[in-house]
Amino acid sequence: MNKNVQALVKLLQDNKIKNISVYEISSEGEGRYVILTTSNKVADSKKMADIIVEKYNYAGKVEGYFKGEWIVFDFQNVTLHIFLPKVREKYNLDKLYKPSKISI
Repeated sequence: MNKNVQALVKLLQDNKIKNISVYEISSEGEGRYVILTTSNKVADSKKMADIIVEKYNYAGKVEGYFKGEWIVFDFQNVTLHIFLPKVREKYNLDKLYKPSKISI
């Protein structure tokens, strides 16, 4: 796992984000990752999104921010999903990416 992903995971852990799973989805060492996380409240999800936008000077669109149940960031080599528990369970992306899971 690259250092940028490690730093992002640490930031998530430090801000009430739980159940963090990291998946390497690239082939031949391209370094492409998907991070799936859970937040217990919409307010916590939005707060985390605000922190990420500020810390990383994120200029892209923050998908799902308005409702806050499933927020998605698409960085150059990392896609980050912040779910409420019921939404994460419903869509079960962990099952899709399971073969690519790496330890954090």
